[in-house]
Amino acid sequence: GGELRATSTIHATKISGENVTPPDLTAEAELRAFMAELRKASLEGDVDTIANSMTDDYIQTDINGYRQDKTTWLNEYFRPLADLIKAGKFHWNEFERTNLQFRFYGHCAIVTGELHAKATGARPGAHAWVPDPNASFSGTLHFTHVYIKQNGKWMLAALHNQIPLPLAKTAK
Repeated sequence: GGELRATSTIHATKISGENVTPPDLTAEAELRAFMAELRKASLEGDVDTIANSMTDDYIQTDINGYRQDKTTWLNEYFRPLADLIKAGKFHWNEFERTNLQFRFYGHCAIVTGELHAKATGARPGAHAWVPDPNASFSGTLHFTHVYIKQNGKWMLAALHNQIPLPLAKTAK
């Protein structure tokens, strides 16, 4: 019932939409850049970069359901492949991720997509690469990657690969 008085003043400056990036887009750009670094390291057989990009409790499930922790995966899978790459005995002809979908949950991100791969010089074995100068392979994997942000840096925490199921035939 009394006289109205100003108790505070709000000052604002309009920021154009061009200068504002939603948090998820910034996180996605960071994660895409990190994934590009991992791709380059994979193609070059850079063990140190790959090892330093994974959490200590990293876990991977391969296409056969075999689970490997960080040390086992590096020793059984990546180091032998990196040695072949560095010796010029193995070469990725294609290693492209497509149909990427990003989902962010705070400092956790889940990325799904497809990996199209083609290579020469070895063939996939049960859980590791088998050197074979006459071998080549190509194929597509569906994958799920789990990344977490630790100390301001994205890290790969888990990975799951799957061979896509054949498309169902339509009834005639």
